[in-house]
Amino acid sequence: MFRIRLWLPAAALALGLSFAPPAAAQIREGAYQVEGTNPDGSTYEGQFLLQAGPAASWIINWRVGGEQIIGLGLIQGGVLAVSFVVNNRPGIAAFEVEADGRLRGSWTTGGGMGTEMLTPR
Repeated sequence: MFRIRLWLPAAALALGLSFAPPAAAQIREGAYQVEGTNPDGSTYEGQFLLQAGPAASWIINWRVGGEQIIGLGLIQGGVLAVSFVVNNRPGIAAFEVEADGRLRGSWTTGGGMGTEMLTPR
């Protein structure tokens, strides 16, 4: 009976480990396709490039509607936070990684909230 008592918890532990959820997706360096919505509801598309920068920072390059926007970001706790300037207005964006590797985020320059979905290319 003593052997059964030791075996059951070990079997339960092994069974539990075999059904562990998959590892969370990670934010990855590289190119992304942008699909966004402005605060006024209009939509846009473009490209987004995420590159490692100095001292654990990230350099971001958006190309949207013929405009290039450069940002500086950091990744903390699965969130990419980015500061940028567009039309002489400072802005901030925050993106969370989805299970499929896409980045879903919101941004503002002080005139309302916009949204973006970034799909790895």
